[in-house]
Amino acid sequence: MIQQKLKEIGFSEKEIAVYLCVLQYQKILPARVAKLTSINRPTVYSVAKELTKKGLIAEDIAGAAKYFVSSGEDALNNLIKNQEKKFVEIKQKIPSLIQELKQLPKQGKYSIPKIRFIDESSLRDFLIQQSPVWAKSGLEADSTWWGFQDHTLLEQYQDWADHFWTTFPKNITLNLFTNKRLVETRVMSKKSYSAQRHIKYLEGNSEFTATHVVVGDYILMIMTRERPHYLIEIHDRVMAENVRELFKRMWKTN
Repeated sequence: MIQQKLKEIGFSEKEIAVYLCVLQYQKILPARVAKLTSINRPTVYSVAKELTKKGLIAEDIAGAAKYFVSSGEDALNNLIKNQEKKFVEIKQKIPSLIQELKQLPKQGKYSIPKIRFIDESSLRDFLIQQSPVWAKSGLEADSTWWGFQDHTLLEQYQDWADHFWTTFPKNITLNLFTNKRLVETRVMSKKSYSAQRHIKYLEGNSEFTATHVVVGDYILMIMTRERPHYLIEIHDRVMAENVRELFKRMWKTN
């Protein structure tokens, strides 16, 4: 069907009606086009203007009255030429436009969340490899890491904790709740970096069974109490800011 094929190559309904009407009559008054297509005259003029730009019809103003004149069926080839020209122009402008956009100051705080799931087979390596990213993000937003640490994290990944504290800046601190005083007293108090770790204990029947930490623009959830171990990393500035504020308030009131 002609109308469907024209629509598939980018014609609107009104463009199809006006184009086919002019093509059939070859030379026709705008008022006649409006009557035959049931499109009001101002719209006919507007549509005809676009068709003229595409080289599909022309205006004959030699006489007293204006006529629309068909440019013939082969004029459809002009669409290809016009599109190719536009594509070349766009292609030439894109590189410089990208560079200009990069220079725009980022005003908004909205960020697109990115979520990663790391299973036990990759967890130890991921903790070591990703720590510089977390540390950098933390220093840019808040040099303190906030959250809750399940005691089994240190029991299972003490080597990562030692690596972290011997590698990264001394101005990083932790303000963490935990649920087992014994581990902190027996193991962590002997570490050279223990002064940078500020711990508060949640006594009694705590229902927290996984580590939840917010650092910079990252939220980390680490399950080490049950196997398989896993980590969920959420990279989202807005969510991180809210979770950090929650832990800060909890820290002040406990």
